[in-house]
Amino acid sequence: MHNHSLFEFVGQFSSELFELVCRIENQLLYQPLASLIQARLYSEQLVKIISKEEGFEDIYPLKHSERIHKLYRQNVVEEDIYLKLEWIRKKGNKAAHDIKEVSITDVLQVHKFLFEISVWYMQVYVSYDFEAPIYKQPIKTAQETINPLGAKELDVLIKPYVDQTMQKMDDMWIEVQRQLEAIKEEAKLVQTEAATSEAISLQQSEIAATAEKETLASSQVNPQMTSLERIFARNNFKLTKKTKKATEFEHTKNGEVLYLMANKEISIVLNPNTVENNLSLKGGEESHSTALTQFPKEIHNGKKPISYGYAFKFKTEGELDAFLKSLNDILI
Repeated sequence: MHNHSLFEFVGQFSSELFELVCRIENQLLYQPLASLIQARLYSEQLVKIISKEEGFEDIYPLKHSERIHKLYRQNVVEEDIYLKLEWIRKKGNKAAHDIKEVSITDVLQVHKFLFEISVWYMQVYVSYDFEAPIYKQPIKTAQETINPLGAKELDVLIKPYVDQTMQKMDDMWIEVQRQLEAIKEEAKLVQTEAATSEAISLQQSEIAATAEKETLASSQVNPQMTSLERIFARNNFKLTKKTKKATEFEHTKNGEVLYLMANKEISIVLNPNTVENNLSLKGGEESHSTALTQFPKEIHNGKKPISYGYAFKFKTEGELDAFLKSLNDILI
């Protein structure tokens, strides 16, 4: 049933979501109303997983719309992903409360959005070097199984979808974009108020930060550190920030930043400028992630630039230690 599914990679992080998205694919073109409703359910479950990963569910449960908005406000999802999640949510809600015929362009667009959102999750939360399969519309599968319209009629219906741009999809897309602009304005207001409050206590904060840096720089390796953190400390890298996606380290001598990714294998990501300016740093693979907050950004899969660097993988802690020693020599 699931052979050669475009969404086969989804099974790597959720068998339930894989089963659901396969059902969506199988009925996409001959049960479009049900497909839109199930697509909303798929996006809701995926957003709930992300929200739990980020710790947003620890305080109080959130509604689906609240989760999407909070993830965007907290810079967890990019603008491109936010717009797609909101569009699917609104289309699914409309399908659940309106028995009118569903446009074939809507279900095809939903299919593409589900794929792009799933790829984004896979690259950010599961494996940053995941290579996504080439996207294909589910036309062939539908024509091989159940196609009451006939191949020619289906092609005629699909052509407008292929030709149209995302900006001209429908009034609902415009509504989602207006909603996004309102969130941006709200964020600007919050930032202004925060900046005013911060200015009041800036001097005290700077004093505290300086004292903390001096303490970290002068302290010996803490026995409560993990074995990997101790390796970084021995090689003049102090821990500055830790999230569920990555741990940020800063070199105590020159401030160079690198990231230890939260993957099963030992992998670190270096600043692209550092790698590109040192011929001795070879073998790294370009990596994109929102966790690399101190690194430069570039356009990757979406429309919005995302931070990137070069990833280096190690089989053992000893290999990591040796690499950091050589890197330490370069930086000093």
